[in-house]
Amino acid sequence: MFGRDDAVIRAAEGALRTAVEDWLATLPEDAAHPFLSRKQRSVRFVGSWSVRLASSGRHSNHIHPKGWASSAFYVALPGSVLESDSASRAGWIQFGRPLEDLGLDLPPRRVIQPRPGHLALFPSCMWHGTVPFEAPEPRLTMAFDMQPRG
Repeated sequence: MFGRDDAVIRAAEGALRTAVEDWLATLPEDAAHPFLSRKQRSVRFVGSWSVRLASSGRHSNHIHPKGWASSAFYVALPGSVLESDSASRAGWIQFGRPLEDLGLDLPPRRVIQPRPGHLALFPSCMWHGTVPFEAPEPRLTMAFDMQPRG
């Protein structure tokens, strides 16, 4: 998606890059840590896309093997996702729960309720996916993977 000759997408890319660089500045230095040891002041985008999920839609739990850090920027969310609670978690993003096909049946380590305009950033090697939701409106996100750049 990034790199297209579209003023709105270019503006979004610039704003998201600024948000990522602000986030990078808050991360601690740790040369022995598998994720933090690769931290730089900036990143290069290695993939970007948008996702429009309809009712009953979800992302199976997965990782991003080409990224160092990944993202989900919430553009628009159905009312059922905004009104869901910690019991239903409809449309929420979950972290740490492996792919269902592996048969491990482990609970997520963290679950976050999305909000329009919020950006979730996380290590690309972290399992993540979404909880299904029911709504007539779509769940619209922009996402991208990144690699460190000095």
